[in-house]
Amino acid sequence: MSRLEKIAALAAGMGVDAVFLTGQENLQYATGFPHLEGFAVITSKGEGYCYTDSRYIEAATRVMAPRGYTVVEPEGSYPRYETPQEVIDRCGIHTMAFEDLLMPVYDYEIYKKVLSARLVPLGNAFEVMREVKDEGEIASLTAAQRIAEKSLEALLPSIRVGTYEDELAAELEYLMKKNGSEAVSFSTILVSGPNSSLPHGVPTHRRIEDGDFVTIDFGAKKDGYGSDMTRTFAVGHATEEMKKIYQIVLEAQLAGIEALEVGKAGWEVDLAAREVIEQAGYGKYFGHGLGHSLGLNIHENPRASRTYMGAFKTGNVITIEPGIYIPGKGGVRIEDMVYLAPEGKRNLTAFPKELVIL
Repeated sequence: MSRLEKIAALAAGMGVDAVFLTGQENLQYATGFPHLEGFAVITSKGEGYCYTDSRYIEAATRVMAPRGYTVVEPEGSYPRYETPQEVIDRCGIHTMAFEDLLMPVYDYEIYKKVLSARLVPLGNAFEVMREVKDEGEIASLTAAQRIAEKSLEALLPSIRVGTYEDELAAELEYLMKKNGSEAVSFSTILVSGPNSSLPHGVPTHRRIEDGDFVTIDFGAKKDGYGSDMTRTFAVGHATEEMKKIYQIVLEAQLAGIEALEVGKAGWEVDLAAREVIEQAGYGKYFGHGLGHSLGLNIHENPRASRTYMGAFKTGNVITIEPGIYIPGKGGVRIEDMVYLAPEGKRNLTAFPKELVIL
């Protein structure tokens, strides 16, 4: 089933005549075209219309027309609040689902006034549809991950005593771009020594010292899909305590991957990894959830966390990323992306994860 057919079926299932999309990621998912400015209307009968301006019209038509969309440059070039009325009149639309979780209230109030169709909240229905990845999406995520891995491998010789966190982070982002990444998935986390106890620490101009942990959490983008991985290294030497903590996190991560299955609830998978850390006596140093889905957004549902009650489905991609973070000392996190494929579980991350001392 094509994306257009899926969205048409969603509209029919909701009992509305059409779905009205303005959010960037939802537009890309629906049309295959990234960074689109404009809107799309998909009817319950499977008709797709996209309105954009002269900057995008040629490129958008090349991508969308083969996918079944009519691409239109409105009079005056730029779509206005009144522009969707053209499709409403053309297709006889009376009810139209809109992205109530994304659309600014200001925009909604204007659309409600100027459009004849009744606007119905879409809720999270579109996000739920996006939770299940198709093979094209998996190919993009995998390609992004291979770029990230190649770039990290190239960075490793530069990670040594005396180098700086922020300079290494900048070099890694440059390497990803050089290796084909469209952008970074998110701001690169590269923290060392006591800074590595900060799960989402920002790289600083700190000089790496002998005996530091260096935690690197980063991702590349391909076709709009962002990868996410974390690896932790020791620099110079590792104490017995450092080796112990690293091994605990690795065992927790392997337990989380083992527990991840179709039909399992998010809290159950989180618990499988968390118990390893708790039983080792470090439970208070692991505060965040075990993992999340990702795709066009770096954080999507479903999630592996203590509070997520929903069950995993075939087609989900979940990060498994336990950690131990000891304030004033440092921390360890190890993260892979795991795909619940129709034929079984598949780890999309190929980078080694045994402790490496650089």
